[in-house]
Amino acid sequence: MGVNDSPLSRRKVVKALAAGTGVAGLAGCSGGGGGSSDGDSDSGDSGSGDGSTTSSSGGSSGGNKATVRVTGGGGSWGEDRQAAFFEPFENGEPPYDEEHNYKYITAASGQYTTELKRDPKNPAYELVELDGQRAELLGQNDALIKQTEFDNYDDIPPAFKNEYMGGTVYFPRGIAYREDKTDKEFNTWDSLIDPDLKGKVGFEPWDNAGSKYFYVINKIKGGSLDNIEPGLEWLREFVETTDPIIFDQIDQALSLFMNEEMYVAPFLSARTENLEINEDIPMGFSVPEGGCVQDYWGYPITKHTSEDRLEEAKILGNGNLAPEPQAKFAEIMGYPPANPAATELIPDETLEKHPMMNPTEEQRARYDVGIDWLQVEQQKQEDGQRFKEVLAGG
Repeated sequence: MGVNDSPLSRRKVVKALAAGTGVAGLAGCSGGGGGSSDGDSDSGDSGSGDGSTTSSSGGSSGGNKATVRVTGGGGSWGEDRQAAFFEPFENGEPPYDEEHNYKYITAASGQYTTELKRDPKNPAYELVELDGQRAELLGQNDALIKQTEFDNYDDIPPAFKNEYMGGTVYFPRGIAYREDKTDKEFNTWDSLIDPDLKGKVGFEPWDNAGSKYFYVINKIKGGSLDNIEPGLEWLREFVETTDPIIFDQIDQALSLFMNEEMYVAPFLSARTENLEINEDIPMGFSVPEGGCVQDYWGYPITKHTSEDRLEEAKILGNGNLAPEPQAKFAEIMGYPPANPAATELIPDETLEKHPMMNPTEEQRARYDVGIDWLQVEQQKQEDGQRFKEVLAGG
């Protein structure tokens, strides 16, 4: 069944989205478990999109040491995170020299971010999986400790850390497209606005990465955080011209690409590369002129927990900034590590398959967009209502 033949038209889906309803099930794709976050924000990004929680214990190999409670994405994403960042902590493998205890709890990042904003002094976890912007916001809300004194903190470049969190991984984004379905080049955001691609262009909702792309486009079009009209005008033309497919799960987008229902969309570098590696689909990927978004994520540590848990959490937090776990996660997922020294531990074959693991200087420059993402976090809820109205045809 093609996208245009779906009994749930895109326009109806978008209107439901504007009212806060997800779009799982579009074009026969399930949203499924939300286990593929890849750095998206809020809903559907970090495990159970409905905010439910499940737990898995890291065992008790650390003797009488306190158990560190960790929360983050579920599904295969959570499993890969545990394998790279937390099982070495439990097993006493590098960079650790003795065994420790952890408990991994799957939850949506929007859920625990809200909990920590509301009540920072009674955290349910010691480590929380977050992007840099929200980590900084929670840090200023007295919910997190500073990581600046960690031994490994100085090894993380300034672009991938703030005082409350050193990054463990970063996610280059850009425009992904099927080279066998279009001969067009996608070097600018305006290249998405093409009537020949109507019904075949994807975009993410505001509460995922849609907001991040929007603020970059708004700036390119002459707007600012105090004036988002240029971005909204671009969005109106985009919606009217392309009738975009709105996907709220990474797995959903992969299915849309594979089923030839979507030809082009703002997307993640490693997911694009993996479509070519694993599915033999000829994919192109560009970092648009004028700027794009790359996120960095990590594990900030809550401040108001018990002293014994906090001391163990600091050991784990410092270890996550070391090269060994970051290299392991990069090899599994295909995204670049935040610690440059980790790249030396990644096999050459992996680096060759994932060129965006080592972006060119020109590409790096395009990610330096000069947007105050902390201010974005403070105003994005209000801006999002205007975005959703335009997306719904208003």
